[in-house]
Amino acid sequence: MTQQKINTSENGVYIVQDGIITPLKPKPFGQDTIIWHNGQVLDVERAERIRIKKTK
Repeated sequence: MTQQKINTSENGVYIVQDGIITPLKPKPFGQDTIIWHNGQVLDVERAERIRIKKTK
C-alpha cells in the first residue's frame, strides 16, 4: 500500500475506505449525505443550494 497524504490546511472531508482516501471538497452552499452499506460508504449524495439575494 502506498502512503497518501492529507492536506490539513484545506477545508474539506476525507473518506478513508480500504486504505484509499477520497477527498470531498466544500461547496459554497449545499449538503452532502453519506450512504452506508454493511459498514462501508456506498455513495455520497451532493445537493446544491443556490442563494438568491434580495436587494432593497
